[in-house]
Parts: sequence; C-alpha cells; structure tokens
Amino acid sequence: MIKSSLDKLSAAQEIEVTWKSFELRPLNAPSMAPAQEKAYQERIAAAWPQTQKTAREAFGVEMISHRWGIKTRLAHEGAKFAEARGAGEAYHEAMFKAHFIEDLDIGDLQTLADIAAELGLDRAEFVQALEMGAYVAEVEQDVAQARAYNLSGVPASIIENKYLISGGQPLESLQDIIRQIKEKEGLSD
Repeated sequence: MIKSSLDKLSAAQEIEVTWKSFELRPLNAPSMAPAQEKAYQERIAAAWPQTQKTAREAFGVEMISHRWGIKTRLAHEGAKFAEARGAGEAYHEAMFKAHFIEDLDIGDLQTLADIAAELGLDRAEFVQALEMGAYVAEVEQDVAQARAYNLSGVPASIIENKYLISGGQPLESLQDIIRQIKEKEGLSD
C-alpha cells in the first residue's frame, strides 16, 4: 500500500484529510502552441528524475512513467463515485498505481471501470454515473476552490482553509508545520 507522509501524519495525529480534484490538463482547456507544449514537456521531463527519487526514497515506490497529456476529469469523477461508496482511499491509491506504475490511460472510461470493478465497485453503476455526469458539479467545485487558492500544481495541501503547503513534504516537515500552526492559532495537542 502506498502511503504518503500526509497519510502517515493523519494516522499519527487527529487530522482529517479530504482529497480534492485538480486537473493539470483540464478537459476543455485550449491546446498549447507547439513551442509552449514542447517547453512544458521539457520542464516535466527535467523534473521527472527528482520526482522518481522522492517517490522511491520517501515512499518506497518506483514510479515507472506517466503518459503525457492524459485528461483526468473522468478519473476525478470516478473518485467522487468511489468516495460516496466508502472506497475513496482505495480508489486514489489505484489511480496512482495505474498512472505512475502500470502506465494505464486513466482518462479512458473502460480502464477506470475495470479498476472500479477490481475495487469491488459496481462496474455498470460506475459507468452510468460517469456517462451521466453525476459527479461533474462536485469536481468543478473542487477545481473552482483550487483556482480561488491560486493553485497551479500538485501536490498541495491546505490546512484550516488558510495555510498552503506546496509539494510533497516529508513527515517531519508536516509535523513541524502542524506544530507551528497550532502555536500560532493558540491550539494545543
């Protein structure tokens, strides 16, 4: 099981973690100009070795690759479906594994339905919900909230709706941040 430092923190302290949707490649976003697309891909490629190193050292996960240009909207809608049925944590972990380890297209409805069924979710109900857009509004609400916080990348954590932590942080750093926030807010452990 893949556990982030945030997962470990929530197991060690009484905090509630709520996953929100964020699209790096929004479904209806205009295409980038070729030069802009190339520069963006080069930035991602340049950062990839450090991302792999962090995953390996911090979480014991070997991130093999990731497909370029995946539109993740359906995966986010599927997350809302899974969360509503108590399978959100398993779904999030399955999406990470599918995208970064198994190199599956998590923008494809049938791939998502296969994963949902593997998690014990009703495949037909899952497909119908996504085809009908049953969770579009919830995903769009998350995206609007991200815009309000001026988020431009993930991972990002927002604590108490006012403290932004950018990037994946080691457990010790998160513990220190929580301690500082509690001191500032006058809260005790």
